[in-house]
Amino acid sequence: MAPDNAATISVLDFRRRGMVLHWHALGGTWTACDNPPLLVHGIALIRVSQPNICVYGHAGRLRLQVGPKQYALAENSPRINCTRGLASFGFRRRFTVESSTGGMLYSYAYWTNQHHDFFRWLATKAEDPDWRVTCGRQWSEGRAATVLRAV
Repeated sequence: MAPDNAATISVLDFRRRGMVLHWHALGGTWTACDNPPLLVHGIALIRVSQPNICVYGHAGRLRLQVGPKQYALAENSPRINCTRGLASFGFRRRFTVESSTGGMLYSYAYWTNQHHDFFRWLATKAEDPDWRVTCGRQWSEGRAATVLRAV
């Protein structure tokens, strides 16, 4: 679907990059695509528990969505962190989204696994202002799913 329909956006599943999803921005939910489109507009982390998380481009801006809550990622946007717990020898991490004024918007503690870590990937990428601008533009226009899978 084209990104001009802000309610439904085609995105890749972070864990199963061969799977394209319809991300429903109004509630932070998703459905599988029966006929995957050629272009996708972001990446989502789908989990059984806790809210689903999606990073997508819409109208030239990069957006982070945690469940139904949406945040624009720009110059003065919420700060995204992924830190290691000292007492757990780094195996326990905490992902946080903080407002630009310092208030906590979202916090999630989890144990690391041997697979790619979406939270760490997002925290690292979101620090780069060029990445936020470039992805906002590219994902708004749509990227070929095969290109985005290689990111």
